Amino acid sequence: MKWDTVWQILRYLLIAVGGFLTGKGYLSADQVTSIIGAVGSIGAVLWGLFVKSGTTAVPDAVAARSDVPTVSAATGAVTQ
Repeated sequence: MKWDTVWQILRYLLIAVGGFLTGKGYLSADQVTSIIGAVGSIGAVLWGLFVKSGTTAVPDAVAARSDVPTVSAATGAVTQ
């Protein structure tokens, strides 16, 4: 199962639970929309951090070579 499918199923479950809670009067429709949006945003941030953890912009073997120029991420200056 792909992660897109998992997120879609989670979104539908949140909508179903939110609809139930709205029907019982515990939450308003605006609150449900905000909660689902917040969960989606936080999930996307966590997924991005998980995917990027343990990675480097340049492999260590390449970064250690003296003949490879480096570029500053802040200024874009190239140094030899």
